[in-house]
Amino acid sequence: MLPAAVNPVGMTQVEFIDPVDGGRPLDYLLIYPAAPESTAKPYKIFLATNLQLYKDAPILGDGIKRPLIMFSHGAGGNASIYVWFGEYLASHGYLVAMAYHYRANTFDSSALYVRNRLWQRPRDISLDISHLLEDKIWGARINPDQIGVAGHSQGGFTSLWLGGAEINPDLFVQYQRIWKDNLMVPAYLREQMSIDAEPARNLRDARVKAAFAMAPGDIQGFGMDEAGLRKMSIPAYIIVGAGDTTTPPKDNAEFAAKFIPHAQLDVIPGPVNHEIFDNECDQLGKDNYPEACADAPGVDRAKLHEYIGKAALEFFDANLGVRRQPVN
Repeated sequence: MLPAAVNPVGMTQVEFIDPVDGGRPLDYLLIYPAAPESTAKPYKIFLATNLQLYKDAPILGDGIKRPLIMFSHGAGGNASIYVWFGEYLASHGYLVAMAYHYRANTFDSSALYVRNRLWQRPRDISLDISHLLEDKIWGARINPDQIGVAGHSQGGFTSLWLGGAEINPDLFVQYQRIWKDNLMVPAYLREQMSIDAEPARNLRDARVKAAFAMAPGDIQGFGMDEAGLRKMSIPAYIIVGAGDTTTPPKDNAEFAAKFIPHAQLDVIPGPVNHEIFDNECDQLGKDNYPEACADAPGVDRAKLHEYIGKAALEFFDANLGVRRQPVN
């Protein structure tokens, strides 16, 4: 049973090697309830503001086995862009592992992975789950029956994929061929691109019991059709801004929610765009990345983060069977 009180939050970077696929280094940012020293100061997340995370702080020593949420970032994004989400859940007792997808993140991005080997994303998350459960320290802190997944954009698509939605192999091959045949992509990359849907099949991870998908996409472009979406058996919460022009709701979130059997759709009204799910930006972020940091007039990112975080917490609590001590 998790306590009702809100906890301070720690964060630590983890790296391990995938021994199967060429020794790929896999990274994730682990965010957790912490007991920082009284003199500790929050770590400054690059380009972000209004965060309170303590780097490498000791985990809260209450011996509780905690629910685990895996997080998949958007195409070419990274874990640190979404630490507000990890902080919100961790402050309420969750462990949150936020992946840096191999060669598909801000710091190391290649069309080979971002646009061809999409199936590597759910596989990364499954490997991260195994790594955490087998870890001598963190494994003992996790309730293996309370694992969920969340993600944004291509990461939202990944969360549905892990939850059991399936791609249509013929449509997925068509998508791969678009990039394989794109002469603007350097030849050495196109030579490495496969036209093969087999690795993209059967990626359901049975350990994952619920999925929270933020502005998922490109649902149909990547090859998920009605039949494939109907195969998702776990609960899904799909949330998107009504003004999203990157993953338009009608063709993505609304389409997915229409066919996933146990899906709840939440369309945030107004001119709420794709980047609302990113951190609040500091001045450096606003100056250098206005497209990701500037919201439409009347859109309050801080208030929406509170709404989104609360929705995620209530969804995961309900669908992972999380019990909390009553508030005194």
